Amino acid sequence: MNNGIYKSGSFTQFRRKYINANTGLSCEKVRKVCFDTDGSILAGTENGLFRIKDGSAERILPKKLKGNIGDICIRSDNTYIVAQENILYFISGGVVTKSNDLEDKIVNVREDNNRLWILTESYILCTDKTFDRIILKRELEGGKGLCLAVSGDNIYAATQTNLSVVHGKRMEWKNISSKHSPMPDKRINTMTFDSNGYLWLGFDEGCAIYNNSSFWMTSDEIRSLPKNGVYAIATDDIGNRYFATDSGVICQIKGKLKYLTAERWVQDNRVNDIAVSKDGSLIVAATDKGISVISSFEDTLKSKAAEFEKIIEKYHIRRGFTAARNIINNSYDSGNVIISDNDGLWTACYVTAESLRYASTGEKEALEKARRGVKAMLFLTKITGIKGFTARAVRYPGDEGYGNGDSEWALSPDGSCEWKGETSSDEMTGHFTGYSVYYDLCADKEEKEEIKTAVCNIMDHIIENNYRLIDRDNLPTTWACWDPELLNHSDRWFAERGVNSLELLMFLKVAFHVSGNDKYQKLYDTFIKKHHYLLNIIQHKVQDAHICHIDDNLAFLASFALLRLEESAAIRSYILCGMEDHWQYERIERQPMFCFIHAAFTGRDTDLSEGIQSLREIPLDLIQYAMKNSDRKDIIYDNEQAEYNHKPQIKYPLAYDERNLSRPDGGAFQLDSPARNAAQDPTIFLLPYWIAVYYKLIDKE
Repeated sequence: MNNGIYKSGSFTQFRRKYINANTGLSCEKVRKVCFDTDGSILAGTENGLFRIKDGSAERILPKKLKGNIGDICIRSDNTYIVAQENILYFISGGVVTKSNDLEDKIVNVREDNNRLWILTESYILCTDKTFDRIILKRELEGGKGLCLAVSGDNIYAATQTNLSVVHGKRMEWKNISSKHSPMPDKRINTMTFDSNGYLWLGFDEGCAIYNNSSFWMTSDEIRSLPKNGVYAIATDDIGNRYFATDSGVICQIKGKLKYLTAERWVQDNRVNDIAVSKDGSLIVAATDKGISVISSFEDTLKSKAAEFEKIIEKYHIRRGFTAARNIINNSYDSGNVIISDNDGLWTACYVTAESLRYASTGEKEALEKARRGVKAMLFLTKITGIKGFTARAVRYPGDEGYGNGDSEWALSPDGSCEWKGETSSDEMTGHFTGYSVYYDLCADKEEKEEIKTAVCNIMDHIIENNYRLIDRDNLPTTWACWDPELLNHSDRWFAERGVNSLELLMFLKVAFHVSGNDKYQKLYDTFIKKHHYLLNIIQHKVQDAHICHIDDNLAFLASFALLRLEESAAIRSYILCGMEDHWQYERIERQPMFCFIHAAFTGRDTDLSEGIQSLREIPLDLIQYAMKNSDRKDIIYDNEQAEYNHKPQIKYPLAYDERNLSRPDGGAFQLDSPARNAAQDPTIFLLPYWIAVYYKLIDKE
């Protein structure tokens, strides 16, 4: 913080690209990956060797290298040393310069100090770097050879029962076993030395660090080590480590573990091998479904917001409405913008974001986008033909589902489209919030009149129908209830009592604000004094084991809109009490919109950095991939959900880029999720970001 403004600065952002059959990788079962000295990626597959450059794969020596590639070693002169079964190939300039047949299957090849160390399933071999002179050949002890690590005079070979060390001038074996040392009694899958000379080992369960003497540290004791099965370990030149595991790629970056799991980051959670560039900017993961190239770069929140503006404009606008997108094969360029249950709510959230952006920057583009969204919202209030009753969504001939006879859809009075009823409190909360912010920050004189008319018509409809919304069948909609008799005296409305009371007070305050009509202010006072709605909202969140999140979204939006307008310190104190109580329960989610609304109106920025971290973590790609995190060994479960006959959830939500993204009304505690063939719209980033900028919580960079 600097004079109350958080300097958000730059941060590391990830992108990923898949290399598979679509990009020339004819065999997708990749066993080994590494970088050559030119920066190209080499991939050893079950059927040959490939070079990957600029996103496409090229087969190397297809007639010669037809089978499974066991290992790849790159010499300093960029000669490829490739092991295939029991044959060692030396490849330079795309030509095999030498090949050597060994008596046994080759497991690992390592070069160090101008020597070539080769581990087979039954012996270890040391030669000069060109394989012209044999320096050592020794049978293994302890069963089949599993993996090799070499650093200077430290040469380790893991077998089925031993960790064997090449020892002394005569290069004899010294064997370390779990029976006679603290070495973990686990199968060793991989080994590598770090720049400090410590040996890192990967097991079927976790990993360990060994100091080459007698000191072992394992993931059983050390929280900053992965607990999942580790099959390969790579290190960059700036001290970060990367693990190929059975739960995707796990990165140890600046001491903290970051999980990059399938399908957002890798094609399969079982990662066979991993390579990383020296500066850590490229991570390459090998799986049975191809290669994932994960790139990292320095980004800023301002730059990220600009990128999301492009995405939302290109992929998420339909007739002025903002919504998620249906897609095919995880491609943004396929599919169509979804017609949802809550087109008005999500459009209103985008209108709010663009209005705050315009007020913060003066950018005319933001004004035009907000104006477009408001026009779409106003259209929803007119198309039903029922004064004050707002549609959820509209669809036109040719749109998906048009004319299918769904009873919630009705033909518009002019016959041009269909509109969706059963309008909920979600829609009204969104509309009143969006209208009020746009009215104050963007609207010209004519637009103010339009908004005034729309708001008053909606408010009058609610008032005249005993604080309900009445649909075209003359029945109240299911969830739009602000009736004091029901909220205060019916047990079936206990969960909505506080939040819906907050909504109604906000509606009335907005109606008075845009119209100046005292009847709305008088009703506002009546609901406070006669129906004790202020007492209802002082603790409006029903603690539900974090199962339902719709009320969280609505309560923070309603608090935001109401606190903008309410000037009475006495009344504000109740609103703030309710928001504080709600925030303390929800803060575990690090939901940025909730964080910034809380900080903006309380002046308490204790958790501001958490909200900013969430904005940083939100990936630039908002596709709803199939995600599986339940295999992670670091998960802690909660059991409070049993009180509501629900399955246990995780106790602490995962980072935003480690799970599927949802809007603020969606669950943050989900570990696994199916592929949804959809892409979320970036309002989940833009609204909290512009709230934070407008209220000077973070700088504009």
